[in-house]
Amino acid sequence: MNNGTVIILYVLLTLNTLRYGTYILEDNSSTYYIAMFSLNILALLFTIVYRNIKSKKKTEAKIAK
Repeated sequence: MNNGTVIILYVLLTLNTLRYGTYILEDNSSTYYIAMFSLNILALLFTIVYRNIKSKKKTEAKIAK
């Protein structure tokens, strides 16, 4: 993925996480909102970790050359 796509992905995931978080904070804590909030948090963490691992591998490959 290029950087523009990743930025759009981060923005969308952050907005969705904030939206479901506000639903939960407004005491509307149904199972659906909790599940969607959790999935958005997991997706954010996964994309951040994936990008970090990918950039480390690129750096290591450049150093190895």
